[in-house]
Amino acid sequence: MGEASTIAVTWRIRLRAWWEGYDPLEYIEWRDRADSESEEPELPPSIALPKTMSLDELMSDEPTTREAGGEGAAFDFEDEDEPDPVWPRAKMEVSQRVFGRGFIIPGGPEHVIDIVKSLGLDPVQSVLDISMGLGGPGAAMAAKYGVWITGYERNPALFEQSASVLATIKSGDQVRSNFLDPETFDLPRKKFDAVLSTESMHRVQDRIALIGKVRNTLKDWGQFLLIDYVLPDESQPSERLMTWLRSRGEPVTLWTRQQYEVALSNQGLDIRVIKDESGAHVEMIRRDFAEFVSTLNANKAVTGTEIGKAALMDLAEDWSRLASLLQDGELQLLRFLAMKPEET
Repeated sequence: MGEASTIAVTWRIRLRAWWEGYDPLEYIEWRDRADSESEEPELPPSIALPKTMSLDELMSDEPTTREAGGEGAAFDFEDEDEPDPVWPRAKMEVSQRVFGRGFIIPGGPEHVIDIVKSLGLDPVQSVLDISMGLGGPGAAMAAKYGVWITGYERNPALFEQSASVLATIKSGDQVRSNFLDPETFDLPRKKFDAVLSTESMHRVQDRIALIGKVRNTLKDWGQFLLIDYVLPDESQPSERLMTWLRSRGEPVTLWTRQQYEVALSNQGLDIRVIKDESGAHVEMIRRDFAEFVSTLNANKAVTGTEIGKAALMDLAEDWSRLASLLQDGELQLLRFLAMKPEET
């Protein structure tokens, strides 16, 4: 959602629209049409949350009797003079409140362990994560398998905060945090047993070159786990998808499944698995926000400040819009597992 539309729509309308599973602007347009037309128009696409409390209870200023969840009673939100256009501090803090300490995407440690179990990790292996974020996924792998993680993050704000976040997470000291410029950085040859890229490759402009660097840094029989958003086919993206793309705050280029298959194969990687994770991702988004909402009014940790309240609604609307796109098939989340054959 753009800045102008965010200002024009009040907090309570935004909250009601999100709670019912609608994009706020689409919801308001529908409501206006319903008031002016003789027959009620069709409702816009929705992605409703599992309901653990009523909307009135959620919107109430009175604390509920539910137990507060998460770590800490409140976040110390502060205004930033020059916030990062993609990851301002308030968005980082709210994301961790919703998804877990060190996490900026849904799923949490259990999901990380589930998606990497096919890699067969053990303490003697070396792992590279080129989508480190704040380090939560890497710390989860380190805690489960005893591996050391070399992490790279391309967003300056996330990278800047990663060290302090990792210091507070179990096995966070086994994640080495580095800044990544995907267009210029290089990697040592045959260094890693496994490389991961999770929901971030669509932000890289020259991803063919990056995939080539991944191949070169993999050992023989090393594995590349790539999870990314893709277009379902080569047709023109829908206007709803274009609205989501424009809200990213940075250049984004979506590929199709076939483009990833060609790019991986052309770099000499043997594709072993391609799995559609769209449905599971939608459920994780719904689950994580539902669990967060169930404790929201118990401590006012986020909604007690205007900065936190605005960051929550921006985050919730963004993930709700994404879930709706995935649910309606306008976008897909695919998991690719590729292996580097032995070089002769």
